[in-house]
Amino acid sequence: MDYKKFLLFGDSITEFAFNSRAQEGESDQFALGAALCNDYTRKLDIVQRGFSGYNSRWGLKILPRVLENEQNIVLSTIFFGSNDACLGGHQRVPMEEYASNTRKMISMLREKNIKPILVGPGLIDQERFEAARKEEVERGYIRTNENFEAYSNKLQQIATEDKVPFVDLNTAFRREGGENWRDLFRDGLHFSGKGYEIFYNELLKSIRKYYPELAPECIPTRLPVWREVAEDGSNVL
Repeated sequence: MDYKKFLLFGDSITEFAFNSRAQEGESDQFALGAALCNDYTRKLDIVQRGFSGYNSRWGLKILPRVLENEQNIVLSTIFFGSNDACLGGHQRVPMEEYASNTRKMISMLREKNIKPILVGPGLIDQERFEAARKEEVERGYIRTNENFEAYSNKLQQIATEDKVPFVDLNTAFRREGGENWRDLFRDGLHFSGKGYEIFYNELLKSIRKYYPELAPECIPTRLPVWREVAEDGSNVL
């Protein structure tokens, strides 16, 4: 059976979206990917294409190959920025190039009649993350909340101008996290279950507002429910 698809495209935060247990010995946590699979069961297939450490420059290079090999995509996130916004290091992408790369990816999706959703960088617990990545910090891989906010604002501007839904995690994390916002991360940068749950809620809110026909509750379930199936299965298909 061929299902239409919902593509999750981005960096490590997308790659780790199905992790229900971030580290061995920890209790299970909320997993964005699994939650979406549950919502869209028998409706859309969730296709995860997340690439740890990647930025919008590299994402732009690989998106054509992803689209070439995945047919019937109807909806897609574009979630880069946490690496682009580094102050140094080879992951860094200047803001104007970040904007250009994003616009090109939007165009690639729209050319294939795929509805795009932009997702902006959240926050970073800089002290915690840098304590675990001292060698990277020495080489200039520094991330700050000020720069994350600037890149998020730029993405929001693109979303407004290009009429694309925007998931504003920067604002959502500040609002929902409150004094305990650091609990939204497992290492200072990558999301904990609590962080992914906020992402999930904001993503579905955006889908329901801008693409209501693709909200889980608005897509018909494939095939009859079992109680309606004839004993010989003659009405299944």
